[in-house]
Amino acid sequence: MRISWLPSCMQISPYRDSSAPVPSHFHPIGPGLYSPRKDITLHQDSPEMLTHGVPYRRLVWKVSVMRFIFTAFLCLFAWMAVSGPASAKVYRDVVYNHMPAVSDGNFIMDIYAPDEAEDTPIIIMVHGGAWTFGNKQNAIGPKQADFFTDEGFIFVSINYRLAPDHPFPAPVQDLASAISYLYRNADTYGGDPDSIFLMGHSSGAHSVTMVSIDPQYLRAEGLNLGVIKGTVALDGASYNLVRTGKKRGELPRFYRPAFGGKESVWRAASPTLHVMDGRRIPPMRLFYVDRPVSPSRAKELAETLRDHGYDAKAVLAKKRSHKSLNKKLGTDGDKFAPMIVDFFRSQMK
Repeated sequence: MRISWLPSCMQISPYRDSSAPVPSHFHPIGPGLYSPRKDITLHQDSPEMLTHGVPYRRLVWKVSVMRFIFTAFLCLFAWMAVSGPASAKVYRDVVYNHMPAVSDGNFIMDIYAPDEAEDTPIIIMVHGGAWTFGNKQNAIGPKQADFFTDEGFIFVSINYRLAPDHPFPAPVQDLASAISYLYRNADTYGGDPDSIFLMGHSSGAHSVTMVSIDPQYLRAEGLNLGVIKGTVALDGASYNLVRTGKKRGELPRFYRPAFGGKESVWRAASPTLHVMDGRRIPPMRLFYVDRPVSPSRAKELAETLRDHGYDAKAVLAKKRSHKSLNKKLGTDGDKFAPMIVDFFRSQMK
C-alpha cells in the first residue's frame, strides 16, 4: 500500500514485521531488553537486517519513522516553495507596464485566480517595506492568496518601483498602471473590471489610499476613481506627512528615501490633505494596531473622509502587531480577513 496523496519523494511501503527470534548479535541486558554485541558490525546489507529480533526491529522502526518524518518535511517545504494555492490558477510575473531604462521586474504581478473564475472580483495587494524593499511574494502573508481565492476573489500581488532610485510618486503611479492593466485585461483572467478592490500594508497602505483619493494618478491612465470599489489599508502611518514632518522638524529616517525633505513633497504625498468634496472616493477601512502614530493617522484620515461625506472607518486590529496583521491575514483563526471579505462583498452590486 502506498500513500497516493503525498509527493512521490515521501511515499513509502509499510514496515514488514517478522517473528524471528532474537538474533545472536544481541545479548540480554534485562527483562525484554537487549544490547548489540560489540564484536559484530552490522551493515545495511547484512543478513541480520533481514531476520532480526523484536528489540532490533523496534530500533529500525524508530529510525525509519524519523527518516520518513525528516524526508516528509523536506518535501513539504519544497512543495510549498514552488506551489500556489491548491484551488487557484497562478499567473506569475505578468508584466503590467513598460518604461525605458527601467527593468520590467519593477512592473510585474502575480495573479491567483479561482479555477473557474468568471466575472470574479479582483483584489490588488500592495506590499509594504518602507518604500525601499520587499516584493510581491515575500512581503505578503503566506495564506493571503489561498484565503481570498477560496472566498471567490482573484488575488493580485504587485511589484512596483522602489526608493531611493524611484521616490514618490513612483509607487503610486505604478499602482495606477497595475489597476489600468487589470481593468483592461480582466477578462483574460476571469475577472470583473467593475469589481476592483485595493489592499495594502504599511507603505502599501499609503499607496492604496493615495491612489483612491487623489484622482490624478488614475486620470493619467485614462481612468477615474470610480473603478475602485473599496480600499483596505493595513496599519499605515503615513497618511499625513506634513503633520509628521512638522512635529519632528523632519520626516523619520525611513521616510526620507521616498519623500525627501521638502514640505511641498510631503503635502503632495499626504492622502488626508487631498480629501475634498465631489470626488468618487471609494469606501475605506483603515486597520491599525496599538503602536505610536498609526492609530492617530488612521483615525484622522477616516474622520476627514467622513466629514466630506465618504464611507470610512478606522478599525483597531486587537492582538496584532504591525507585522503580524499582514503575516497572519487569512490564516486559521484570523478574524480580520473575513472582515475584509465582508466589506468588499458589501460594495459589490
